Amino acid sequence: MSTLRRVLVLGALTVIAVLLAGLSLLDPFHLRHASWFTAGTVLLAIVLATATLTVAVTIYVARVLVLMLGGTLALGWAVIAWLSIGLDEEGRSVSEVVSGGQRLVVLEGLERFSPDPVTWVVLRAGNGPFEQEAPVWQGLPEGGGPDTVAFRGSDELEIRSGTCVLVSRVEPVTLRVDPVHRASAAC
Repeated sequence: MSTLRRVLVLGALTVIAVLLAGLSLLDPFHLRHASWFTAGTVLLAIVLATATLTVAVTIYVARVLVLMLGGTLALGWAVIAWLSIGLDEEGRSVSEVVSGGQRLVVLEGLERFSPDPVTWVVLRAGNGPFEQEAPVWQGLPEGGGPDTVAFRGSDELEIRSGTCVLVSRVEPVTLRVDPVHRASAAC
């Protein structure tokens, strides 16, 4: 295989990896582990771009320089991605309501830059690496959680908080929730 053909194949693979990274950033299916997919595809794009440039450059010193820069960039990206994803709090499950293949989960955890615990509600569907998760309700740092959460049919969710009844619609394939509610002083 000629050098030009290798460069073209590696370049095409790099473009595919970049497009996959963009798709994982958009996250149209609300994947719970989308950040891991993004980190992996960006790392793959860095490695493929480094390999493409290494094959394309014919001067030995430049080739070593490209490998060193690409390796440093890949290692730096891997460490930063792993730390940022690993430090993100999942929250602990307080309660869960199941209907069909979907689950309404009430979570409690710490919000970034706040010492007070926060309660939020998410809708989950599926299992494993392609499990979906979409936010439904976000509480206040000093407030409590919702009184009850429930499914209303196959495409509506209900959150009761104090005297308020909040209803959201769900698109079953992408798990898009509309609207996503926020707690207020009245509710």
